Amino acid sequence: MKHIRLLLVLILNFYFQYFSAQTFEKDLSGSNWQFRERYASEWLSATVPGSVHTDLLNLEKIPDLFYRDNETQLQWIGEKDWEYRTIFKLEDSTILKRNVVELIFKGLDTYAEIFLNNDKILETDNFFRTYSIDCKTWLKKGENELRIVFTSAVKKTNQLAWESPIKYPDNYVFVRKPSYHFGWDWGPIYITSGIWQPVILKSWDKAQIQDFQLKQISLTKEVAQLDPIVEIRSASHQHAVVKITCAETGQSNSKNVMLQYGTNMIHLPIEIKNPQLWWSNGLGKQNLYHFSAKVEIEEAVVSEKTQYTGLRTVKVIQEKDTVGSSFKVELNGVSIFMKGADYIPQDMFLARPSKQDYEGVIQQATDANMNMLRIWGGGFFEKDIFYELCDQKGLLIWHDFMFACAMYPGNEAFLNNVRQETIDNIKRLRNHPSIALWCGNNENYIGWKDWKWSKNYSKKDSASLWFDYEKLYHQLLPEVVEVYDGSRFYWPSSPKYGWGYPVNKDGDVHYWGVWHAKEPFEVFGKKENIGRFMSEYGFQSTTDLNAVKKYTLPQDREMSSIVMKNHQKHRVGYPVIDKYFDWYYKKPNNFQSYLYLSQVMQAFGVGMGIEIHRRSMPHCMGTLYWQLNDCWPVSSWASTDYYDSWKALHYKVRDLFKEFVISVAKDTVNPEKINFYLISDKLQDTKAIMKIKALDFNGKLIMEKNMPVTISGNNSKIMLALSKNELLSNNATDNVVVFTTLEVDQKEVASNYFYFELPKKLQLSKAAIHSIVTEEPGGYKVVLSNDKFVKDLYVSFEEVDGNFSDNYFDMLPNTTKTIHFKTLEKLVNPKKILKLYSLTDSF
Repeated sequence: MKHIRLLLVLILNFYFQYFSAQTFEKDLSGSNWQFRERYASEWLSATVPGSVHTDLLNLEKIPDLFYRDNETQLQWIGEKDWEYRTIFKLEDSTILKRNVVELIFKGLDTYAEIFLNNDKILETDNFFRTYSIDCKTWLKKGENELRIVFTSAVKKTNQLAWESPIKYPDNYVFVRKPSYHFGWDWGPIYITSGIWQPVILKSWDKAQIQDFQLKQISLTKEVAQLDPIVEIRSASHQHAVVKITCAETGQSNSKNVMLQYGTNMIHLPIEIKNPQLWWSNGLGKQNLYHFSAKVEIEEAVVSEKTQYTGLRTVKVIQEKDTVGSSFKVELNGVSIFMKGADYIPQDMFLARPSKQDYEGVIQQATDANMNMLRIWGGGFFEKDIFYELCDQKGLLIWHDFMFACAMYPGNEAFLNNVRQETIDNIKRLRNHPSIALWCGNNENYIGWKDWKWSKNYSKKDSASLWFDYEKLYHQLLPEVVEVYDGSRFYWPSSPKYGWGYPVNKDGDVHYWGVWHAKEPFEVFGKKENIGRFMSEYGFQSTTDLNAVKKYTLPQDREMSSIVMKNHQKHRVGYPVIDKYFDWYYKKPNNFQSYLYLSQVMQAFGVGMGIEIHRRSMPHCMGTLYWQLNDCWPVSSWASTDYYDSWKALHYKVRDLFKEFVISVAKDTVNPEKINFYLISDKLQDTKAIMKIKALDFNGKLIMEKNMPVTISGNNSKIMLALSKNELLSNNATDNVVVFTTLEVDQKEVASNYFYFELPKKLQLSKAAIHSIVTEEPGGYKVVLSNDKFVKDLYVSFEEVDGNFSDNYFDMLPNTTKTIHFKTLEKLVNPKKILKLYSLTDSF
């Protein structure tokens, strides 16, 4: 019996020494929450993470937020104060005996007072920050009530604007919340509030790892030197062993340390022999190294944290040259042409996008052969999964800080808030190999310098605003980056140049001569408009008919309807599209034609810009168009719509971002000469066969030429120049297409259709198109054949979600093309609902 008691004592001692020292976490998220308008008598069921808007929608208290013009009827929600509450139980009182018990709020939107058992314990005023508070004092065994009261951001910003000695055009500058919630030229106004990220109850004894930075010191082919830094919060002065281990190599390092009460920074250098590098999409593998950090006290692990990183070097090179200075991204010592788009939040309500949604949008980028996305400064610091997927898929990130299109306050409270927001997010994100650079803001610099915002202010106020600008973007942000992520490049503002004067010397460019200045697409090709890095430009289109049907009634389906205008947030969006129709296409003959033709024209114009940028390397070393995605169903600059359907532009982008590209263009000096460019992202030279043939639209062969070529690695080069007469042989320019292909190892890797005339001048006749539809795993196969030339053929299944392997394509006469449609739906009589629509159907 004595031995049994001794054994029990040993077991209990082991339990309290080991298990009681472990971290306890309870996620308070879920459906056990309630909410109400502040002071209302009735509490309603809520879901956390979520928002007031989505909770009201789930309860059918409001209609679909994106349907028709419901937006205009639902603004009252953002003007009210709301509160949330939940009851959680602490059955085990040992949790309350731990050294630290804290509540962690990963995302609150935005002005909140937090009450625990009716005691106010915290106030928040920043959407982008994580807040934590030691809460043991207010907790009790059994039931505990957590209540969060949200003050309307509309009310708060109006109050701050009224109190401000300087009047700002936009009230959103006062609140640290996504700017686009207040409306943008592609988004609605939905000023949200609520608990948009999880709430965690966490308790621990002795010590806790707060952060784990995998700091890279140097990298060669032979060895990577890392200085992992483990940030530990200790509940007392105590001895500990801190250890790190690399899962891939088994290498480890440990230290016996004396932890001081509070924060401790422990450095544990480690070397990795023969490191496997992380590469961007298309250039190599996305190798990752995983590390664990542990804190042991009295031979028991009291805290553990895992992190991963990729070993690579990323630099932004600005070298003097004959024009000005380069602006190029160098990855692992190689200058790489950046191909990508600007990314905005996926939804107005940020708790809604699922893991599958994130996987989908990143897959859309990689399927289009992108290697970079730019996170725009009017959105938010994305959820962890976004960066994890970019790491896995090889997408580098140009990351704006969250400031856009405005001057911001510079008072002490605002700057301190921004400082902590920046520290929080840099520490959270700095281990991700995908992040290439930090950028201070979106368009604030050119707004002040080029758009003459200063004219709206007195000399005194103007000086004060510029002083605040420099404090924020030239002092605070670069200082925080240097301290917490010193190896990454910081760029004060995107862009350095706007438009309206030569932008080709240095820095990055937002070129909006096309669209905003209503200049023709051809201005993309002017030497003075080709920047060193094109970080924003674009052109609008509508969604397709399948998408329009989801947010309209039949009577709404005309471009002048209130609903279609509500889903067009640019003040003169449709008139601008109409103006470009006059230049490039024949007038659309009905509503569906307008939808279709807007997408075809967007692909035509933006595609022209991308082609010009790509063939201008190494002068231009990046092209990021505006924009990849939408946050609701809308006519916009996006290449994919809110429902994840590819627009014509996305198919065009995929082809123009391939590893090999053929670009055929009239010579800028002698338009009678046609240049054939070969562009390659591949780092080595490649042997290939280039095949050129000119045909009329009935299929008559006019000219044919096959030639072996060597494609220069990581370069753009004119491989061949032919005269216009050689290609036409006295045929009319409006009835000829020049089709060029590139074959590597007998496989076609690139193709190009070249026309001598604009689309509206082409003498097209209606072709007979035959189709065969058969079911296959994951969707349907469609085989198309034609008798005459077909331009911009759009293929769809009526009111069925899904994307085709190719769409909006041209077909040479008397050819067959097979495409595949991916869908989860089982189609009844797919042949009947297959719709074919080409340029000749639009006028």
